[in-house]
Amino acid sequence: MKLLSFRIGSTSSYGLLEDEYVVDVGSVLRSKYPDLKSLLAADAISEVLGSISKLKSRLKLSDLDLLPPIPNPGTIWCAGLNTYSHFEEAKALMGLEKPPEKPILFLRSEQSLVGSGENLEMPIQEPAFDYEGEIAVVIGKPGRYVTIDVAMTLVAGFAPFNDGTARSYQFHSSQVSVGKNAYRSAGFGPILATPDEVDLDKLEMICRLNGEEKQRMKLNDLIFGTAELISYISEVTWLQPGDIIVLGSPSGVGFTQSPQRMLEEGDQVEVEVTGIGTLINRIASS
Repeated sequence: MKLLSFRIGSTSSYGLLEDEYVVDVGSVLRSKYPDLKSLLAADAISEVLGSISKLKSRLKLSDLDLLPPIPNPGTIWCAGLNTYSHFEEAKALMGLEKPPEKPILFLRSEQSLVGSGENLEMPIQEPAFDYEGEIAVVIGKPGRYVTIDVAMTLVAGFAPFNDGTARSYQFHSSQVSVGKNAYRSAGFGPILATPDEVDLDKLEMICRLNGEEKQRMKLNDLIFGTAELISYISEVTWLQPGDIIVLGSPSGVGFTQSPQRMLEEGDQVEVEVTGIGTLINRIASS
C-alpha cells in the first residue's frame, strides 16, 4: 500500500494512493484511529483495505495539501556520515581518517518537517543552506533489544526524505543538532510505501536540484544498513510505532562541491525513491 496524510480545507486526514487519486480512509477510520501513527500503533493496517469498500468517491491528489506521511512522529533518528560515498567526499573537509565504527546519530524535531509541495525555510542568517537526499524508514511495531535478523519486521514503510541542513549552524560546534533542526527545514513524503511495495534490491534514491541530478544512492552505499540501525537504536531505547529512522545521504551534497552549491530562494529540490514517489520542495526564506 501507498499511504499518505493530507489536508483538504480545514480537515486533516489520511488515505490510500491509487494512481492520481486518494481513498480518504480517515473519513471512515478516524473515530478509532485519528491518524496514521495511531493506526500503526494499533497494528490495524489491514483495516485500511477493509474500509475501501465503504468509500465510493475518490479525491484528486492534486487537490490535496500533503502533510508528512506521519505528521506527528515519535522520535526522529537520523544517521550522519552513513554512506561510503559521502564519507569519502567529506573526510578531508572534516578531518576524518576512517568510516565510523558505530552509527553517528542525531535527532530531529517534528517542527522541522514539512510535506511534499511545501516550502523548506532557510533561516535568514544562514548563508549555507544545503540539501541531503535520503530514504526514511517508519517504525510500525514496538521493539527493544531487537536482533538484526528480525529488525525488518518492525518496519511499516519507506519514504523519501530531504535532510535540509543549515551548515553554518551545524559547524558552530561539534554538536550538529542546531543545524539539523531549523524550522521547516526538512521534507518528508509524499507517501509511505509499505514493505510489500518495495524491492530493497532495486531501491534507489535520486536527488535533483532544479532538475539536475546531484545525488544517487543504492542501499549498498550505506555503512550501517536499515536492520543494523534498528538493532543499534533498540539497544538503548524502545522503538515505537511512528518513530522515523533516516538512513543517510550519499555524495553530492552542496557543501562538498567545488565551488560549493548552497541552496537559494526559489530553488527546487526533488528526492525520488524508485517505486515509491518523489518529494518536491521549493526553497524560501523564513
